[in-house]
Amino acid sequence: MAASGFKRYIELFKHIANPFEYILHRSKRKKRPLAFTTRPLRIHFEVQQALYPVFKEIFMEDVYSISTVVKELPSNPVVIDIGANAGFFDLLLLSKIEDATVYAYEPLPDNMLQLKKIIAVNPALKTKLFPTEVAVTGTAKQSCDLYVETAPQSSVVASIFADFDPRNTRMISVACITLTDIISSNNLTEIDLIKIDCEGSEYDILYHTDPLLIRRAKMLLIEVHDLDEQLNNVTSLDRFLNDNGYRTTHRPINDFCHALEAVRTN
Repeated sequence: MAASGFKRYIELFKHIANPFEYILHRSKRKKRPLAFTTRPLRIHFEVQQALYPVFKEIFMEDVYSISTVVKELPSNPVVIDIGANAGFFDLLLLSKIEDATVYAYEPLPDNMLQLKKIIAVNPALKTKLFPTEVAVTGTAKQSCDLYVETAPQSSVVASIFADFDPRNTRMISVACITLTDIISSNNLTEIDLIKIDCEGSEYDILYHTDPLLIRRAKMLLIEVHDLDEQLNNVTSLDRFLNDNGYRTTHRPINDFCHALEAVRTN
């Protein structure tokens, strides 16, 4: 379960080497980015004002239960991150497992710019974290429309669905790549973890990718949104993954969003 209340600060101290940057200076975050360093492995990064909901979700609420995930991974895992945002999940993972290889996919230019800045400040990441500015799909297409917030730097819930979030009042066109092409172009015969956080596109990606390719992933961490009562809901996706050889658990994040973990059974 995601940490709340005082427990969020316990998680902050676990994952951030300078937690008082947030505790003492969070009121200044509208005036300047706050600068953090992860622990135990040190990665330096800044957080822009608009990205604090994502920062808190990853480093304070610990929605992915990183300690549990790390225990399931080898010392040199191969990871695909779909919907990387500014890469905070990847930084958290790489702060725990030094020899991880992460292929990160994010369609929004401002988020990708922040991620590339972080890599530039931390040169060791250049051989571990490989960002690509595209949206991931299940059905092949050259581009797709995303609905985003009006201010480019504020877009944290971009979606292919116009009605996904009332704040998404602007449409942009972005390049696309399928999960199939990601796996084949990187010659990934075994994948230790696929993390998916793409505001409703999880269904297109998983339902339209060959199940044999999906099964190359030993574990999936998926933010699942209840969009309808037919196939696009956590119950149906849970059943789909069970039918394809995964043991699943899920828990609510809010009224229509769930954190789903799937582990391959053989």
